[in-house]
Amino acid sequence: MGKKENTGIEKKNFFSFKNIFQIFLVIILFISLSFVVSVNLPCSFNMTKKIVYITYGSNLKKISQNLAENKVIKNKFLFELYMLITGAYKKIKAGEYKFSGYDSIRSVAVKLKKGDVVKYKIVIPEGSDINEISEILYINKLIDREKFLKLTSDKVFLNKLGVKYKNLEGLLFPDTYYFVIGEGEEKIIKTMYERFKEMVKVDLNKYYNVYNYNIRGYNLIKLASIVEKESKLDEERPMIASVFYNRLKSKETYQRRLESCATVRYALNKRYGALSNRDLKVNSPYNTYIIIGFPPTPICSPGLKSINAVLSPAKTDYFYFVVKGDGSHNFSSNMEDHLRYKKLNKVKK
Repeated sequence: MGKKENTGIEKKNFFSFKNIFQIFLVIILFISLSFVVSVNLPCSFNMTKKIVYITYGSNLKKISQNLAENKVIKNKFLFELYMLITGAYKKIKAGEYKFSGYDSIRSVAVKLKKGDVVKYKIVIPEGSDINEISEILYINKLIDREKFLKLTSDKVFLNKLGVKYKNLEGLLFPDTYYFVIGEGEEKIIKTMYERFKEMVKVDLNKYYNVYNYNIRGYNLIKLASIVEKESKLDEERPMIASVFYNRLKSKETYQRRLESCATVRYALNKRYGALSNRDLKVNSPYNTYIIIGFPPTPICSPGLKSINAVLSPAKTDYFYFVVKGDGSHNFSSNMEDHLRYKKLNKVKK
């Protein structure tokens, strides 16, 4: 009888609340420890880089499926559970990510939460026009070129930016940018226009008295864009600017034509090759051999050196310049010398 009683007491003690609770704690501790270890272990110890693009609006299920298909993670359930427990699923940022087998679930989550996306270094050279800018961005797979070009002259979009002009030509600042695939055309354009406003200390609607000539800020950018295209040497930019100011101030109507080959090239979209006499007669509001004063918009995005040149031109009596073989120019104040320099340098427009 004593043995039976002892057996009963043992069973009662084993299934006591205290024992069950302790066992439960051990199980929870084991599961927790296993979870912590699992989310911190590298997925495969493989150095192979994996590029994964997380699209805008993707939910957690779709993201985990994407990562699993690209072998960035092995256990979708564990990944989703970790993202839910930590709240990281609410802060996932879209974009292109670079992973390796050394990434753990935790490090993958951290990258997604921080938005540690691949950024592409994009250099927009000074003197690039909108078509050239779109070409650079398109080659780097950052934009839909047609959409980008359409936006740069879309009135509704321009109003959102506070731009009251025909298009954004000349107002997308030439600089080095770091863009993310998937940012979209609107954001990229806005970034470049904001950089213009930050770097160019010119009020487009204000009038400035430069070289005894009243010129509107927007026309300053137009003139700077022409100087940008006509100049190869920084030290000549203020001199070339002075030529155009001297023309604009001339009492003779015919001399107020800027006569810039760069504007004709823009009108014809002819970047290379000689310009013919027929080219110089093209009927376009950008042909400064025909129109008096400024074209409707800038012809490219000028750099700060060209903008500063039109703000502080050299003081000269020059009305003409002719390019030499080394990219520098001969300047002259009369047609006789100008024609002599043209003959000397055998100029091809």
